[in-house]
Amino acid sequence: MKKLHWEEYTYTELQERIKEDPLVILPVGSVEAHGNHLPLNTDMLQPLWLAEKIAMTLNALILPPVHYGWTESLSSFPGTISIGFDTLYLLVRDILSEVLRHGVRKILVMSGHASGNHMAAIRLACEEVNKEYEDAKLMLLSDYYIAYQYRGELVPDDDGHAGVIETSRIMAIRPELVKQDYKFKKNPSGKYMIVVDYSKVVPYATFSDPSGASAELGKKLNEMILEELVKIIKENFKI
Repeated sequence: MKKLHWEEYTYTELQERIKEDPLVILPVGSVEAHGNHLPLNTDMLQPLWLAEKIAMTLNALILPPVHYGWTESLSSFPGTISIGFDTLYLLVRDILSEVLRHGVRKILVMSGHASGNHMAAIRLACEEVNKEYEDAKLMLLSDYYIAYQYRGELVPDDDGHAGVIETSRIMAIRPELVKQDYKFKKNPSGKYMIVVDYSKVVPYATFSDPSGASAELGKKLNEMILEELVKIIKENFKI
C-alpha cells in the first residue's frame, strides 16, 4: 500500500506521486472544550479518521493537519486555544498555495470544527487560491454538514456540540478518551441574541445532552458519513 501521509515521502518520491494526480486532503480541527467527557482534540480526531479511510479507498494523500481553529466563543474554558480569523485564513491559504504550486490539482479541505467564522476563514482562503490556480478543483466541507443530516432520525433534533453524535463518534474512534460522567446544563440566552462567551450559556461546554451515545451508534454514523463523503468526492472530482 502506498503511504497515506504527505510528510512521510521524500521529495523525489512525492514528485512522482503528484504525477499520478491524486486527491490531496487537508484535515482541519480545533483545540476546544467538548464537555467534561470528550478530549480537546475531538474536532481533529473525526476528520483525521475520515481522511485516512478516504485515502485508503481513493488512493489519496493526507497533508499534515491544521490542529488549530477559530473557537473564540469557547476560549474561556481551560485548554481551548483559539487562533484569529486572519491567522487561520492566512495559514490555510499559504498551505494550499504551496501544495498547488507543486502541481496538485485536486484538494479536499475537511474541517471537524464547523463554526461560522472558522469556516468563513477557510472558505476565503480556498477562494483566494482558486483565483490564482483556476485549473484546480477545491472542495471545502465539514463532516458535520453530513452528520447533522441524521438529526431527528438517529439522534435528537437539537443535537449539537459534544452531544450524542460527537460523543458516539469518538467512542467508536478513541473509546479510551471518553468519560462517562456526562454533565449537561443549558441556560436560556434569548432568541437571536449575540453570545460572546458560551460559558454563561453552557457551563459544561456541552451544547446538547450526550445521553444515549454509544460506540455502536458512533460506528454506524462514521460509516454513513464516510460512504456519503466518498460518493460526493467521486462525483465532484471524477475519481
